Amino acid sequence: MFKPGDLVIISDDCDIQNFAGRTAIIVKSVGQDATDHSHGFYYQLHFADGNTHIFTHRELALLSKAERKENENR
Repeated sequence: MFKPGDLVIISDDCDIQNFAGRTAIIVKSVGQDATDHSHGFYYQLHFADGNTHIFTHRELALLSKAERKENENR
């Protein structure tokens, strides 16, 4: 499970070119899918260019190949 403040690095070889190689910070958890209790969490991400997007836990794992950097300063 991701937490607010986690840094997500999207892999360079991501099939969605709009996100390939980008870095984002998880701003907040925005809920859970009632039909998927194991990985149905939704997260709001803030990208360096100022854009925000909402992804599911599963989408984040696929986009970033589960690569995640934790904020060590909390």
